[in-house]
Amino acid sequence: MLYTLLPARRKYGDFYQEYSSRIRAYQHGDFDARALLESTKKYAAENIPFYKNKDASQELSQFGIIDKDIISSQKELFVNSKLSNFFLQSNTGGTSGNPFAFYLHRGMSRSKEKAHFDWYWGQFSYERGDKVLMLRGAPLKDNKLFEYQAIDNKLAASCYQLNSGNIESLMKAIKNFRPKFIHAYPSSLKTFTLLMQNKNYEAPPLQAIFLGSEYLSSQDRKLFEAYYTARVVNWYGHSELLVHAGNCQFSNDYHIYPFYGHVELITEGNNINQPGKVGKIIGTGFDNQVMPLIRYDTGDLAEYSNSGQCKCGFKGYSFGKIHGREQNYIVLNDKTEVSVTAFIFGQHFEEFNKMREIQLVQDREGYLLVRIVPNELFSIENIKQLKEKMARSVSHKIDVSIELVESTEKTLMGKHRILLQNINNH
Repeated sequence: MLYTLLPARRKYGDFYQEYSSRIRAYQHGDFDARALLESTKKYAAENIPFYKNKDASQELSQFGIIDKDIISSQKELFVNSKLSNFFLQSNTGGTSGNPFAFYLHRGMSRSKEKAHFDWYWGQFSYERGDKVLMLRGAPLKDNKLFEYQAIDNKLAASCYQLNSGNIESLMKAIKNFRPKFIHAYPSSLKTFTLLMQNKNYEAPPLQAIFLGSEYLSSQDRKLFEAYYTARVVNWYGHSELLVHAGNCQFSNDYHIYPFYGHVELITEGNNINQPGKVGKIIGTGFDNQVMPLIRYDTGDLAEYSNSGQCKCGFKGYSFGKIHGREQNYIVLNDKTEVSVTAFIFGQHFEEFNKMREIQLVQDREGYLLVRIVPNELFSIENIKQLKEKMARSVSHKIDVSIELVESTEKTLMGKHRILLQNINNH
């Protein structure tokens, strides 16, 4: 418990304070986003092999656009090998089902993320140490339904176990815990909310609900706002930590925060500046010296808002709509619904490093076919390991089969589909 009393700098590292100072400079009108971008370009040109022939004094566009495939095929060219002690390996299933392994900067990336969200949530009256109910992330130890996490003062509820048979037990724990905030995937919160409504439970009194990692539909926003009578806050971000854009106290637009990373919206090779036109989200990250990514295609689509300056004082670009992060569910043998975001993206399986694509196919409850397009690192042993991890995460309430394929089924537009759900009403 003494850990919770330590100052933020001691708990989260020196960069926590440095990044917090950057936010304050932005708030006081004393922040130069251009200088930070130029510094990133210069560092990459001097230290990262992939960028060694780039002229950092030229416009950003001369760097070209990179994506997961380009990086994965020559990863050693994207890192500063002199800083190998600071490599913090991370991976993601990718919202489209294209796995990707990369490095964050040990001692900086996590400190920045903590400082950023302490500030961002703080706009909604959150203070460090406030009680938070969490409905997201990896399975809990021993597949518990819920557990208290003292370090962050959170009650973590499992996205993998929750159903009509155990909602009463969770509600008793929530009532005793008395959270001020909820942090969840939209899909997980929807499952939780519908279960509570079906049991005629009253919603816990909350100050705000924080939702990330998935698209939040207007219909689900209305559902949450009506049931909880609290501000529903949604944001856009991703594991590579290049872009953050989020709702504020007054608007459902997604303000793009220029002190976090640099954002471009591009279609057919050209930058979009006007609202209402859909383009690819291209991000350039700050504060990752071990693997700086410049003009990275996130794989997501968005369009700018036409709202102009916001009541909160924000004056920059905002996304009006973000495309391509749909909510999907798999169904276990006891009819428990588990979001794909939690089941795949939230677990960061190390096997993601060994595959090019992953696709889930479900034809009946309690059974899942996993199609994998392997890369050269994938082995037969990985099949057994992945099957066991997936089944164990949901208390073996699903039978998993894995099929190695050369390609996965795409949409008519050639977009990858992470889930082919063939059960009625899903």
